[in-house]
Amino acid sequence: MIAWLTAALSLVAGWATLARLHLGIANDSGSPDPAAPFFVSDPSLAQALYGRLNHAHPADYYAFDGRAGEGVRALLLVPARDYEAGFRVYFTLTGPGLPPEGLTPPPTATPLTIMGRDYRLVQSHVPPLPANGAYRIAVRCNAGAGAYCLCLGTREERYADAAMRARIDRLLDGP
Repeated sequence: MIAWLTAALSLVAGWATLARLHLGIANDSGSPDPAAPFFVSDPSLAQALYGRLNHAHPADYYAFDGRAGEGVRALLLVPARDYEAGFRVYFTLTGPGLPPEGLTPPPTATPLTIMGRDYRLVQSHVPPLPANGAYRIAVRCNAGAGAYCLCLGTREERYADAAMRARIDRLLDGP
């Protein structure tokens, strides 16, 4: 009984920690059309955008408006289970002041544990934006299938509710 209670309290504490880290958003249906990207209204707000990719749905697209000098942090995480099964994703940032082909940060495989879940940090980009304008991030799958988490922003302010956290769990736990 004590072990069960300890585990339950750890789970609750873990969710509370995640809530303080980022506003979790489940991109359940994905955003596979580059002409209709998932719009991020405030890229400075710490957000964790969760999605799934596979050979039938190989990319998701995100868009935001940015200002020159604005520090928009972008991190791409993959659950360790999916990474170890061969799932590989990467992101490319495009927009004003960036090369025409966009900016694709170098890949990494840094292990992280967040809320009791093991992830691999596969890419990160932290430098400030070079110019005012519309930016896009394409998250693409180049091998396997699985879940990803695109983290944007640094300002912690709003948090995911229980229903959103349940949707995120479903995305992470997979089919």
